[in-house]
Amino acid sequence: MFLPVYNKLISEYKIELLKSLPKNFIEKWYFKNIRNESDFIYNEIKQIKDGDIKKILALILSRAMRSCRATTHSDLATLLEPISKTYYCSKHGKICKPIFSIIKWWRPYSKDTVNRLEEFSKLKTKTYQYCLTGDSRTIDIQKEFSKKQKDFGCLLKKQKISGIFSSPPYVGLINYHEQHAYAYDLFGFERKDELEIGPLSNGQTKAAQKSYVEGISTVLNNCKKYFRDDYNVFLVANDKYNLYPQIAQKAGMKIVNQFRRPVLNRTEKDKGAYSEIIFHLINQG
Repeated sequence: MFLPVYNKLISEYKIELLKSLPKNFIEKWYFKNIRNESDFIYNEIKQIKDGDIKKILALILSRAMRSCRATTHSDLATLLEPISKTYYCSKHGKICKPIFSIIKWWRPYSKDTVNRLEEFSKLKTKTYQYCLTGDSRTIDIQKEFSKKQKDFGCLLKKQKISGIFSSPPYVGLINYHEQHAYAYDLFGFERKDELEIGPLSNGQTKAAQKSYVEGISTVLNNCKKYFRDDYNVFLVANDKYNLYPQIAQKAGMKIVNQFRRPVLNRTEKDKGAYSEIIFHLINQG
């Protein structure tokens, strides 16, 4: 019933659908209208001189792009196959279609991002924060901080790190690089798929689980070099294979508590809710 109306819109507004032989992620998952609009917005952003404003607008564009992929709403987090026509949407319980314009998401994400920044500015303290990028299995945190911020590097060397709160990748569950491939293509970021711990491509076999245990424990052992003796580590994990006791042992740590966290508000809005565990680890002594 809806398809003829949809096809009429496609014809009337001369909307080009997905490429049959896409060269990259953006060509595979975005209509030409979306690609043209995002390119236009990005070119406008690049002309802005204020570095902070430029980064905020690039963030808004990235958020909007993620929601404009030509996939069903229930597959936004998994990306099974591109879609070019109307479909029954299990997430919304009605007939939905792919998006024709980025404006639908540009406006709400712009307002939402500004609201989040305003709220954060009221909550943030005068503490110092810095983001280091690198392979967490090998990065020399002390050396990198000393290069980026000498005073903070000295403080780090003197006081050491009190602990970590992190959500490591899950074993063979999500293709993290592909989830954000639009940003790699649009902004020209370098992909490092081969460095990913527990990639989806390796699956969840025994070999993949073993590799995952080695990867996460190597990260923790590298971090321990910069910890105080009385450190605390909190890791959020969907540990259905019970791998974290092994990881803790290999890292010379012990699990002293576990907190269950229900995952209810998923992107897909399906009924497959599950629980994650927040592991509290300390020095094994």
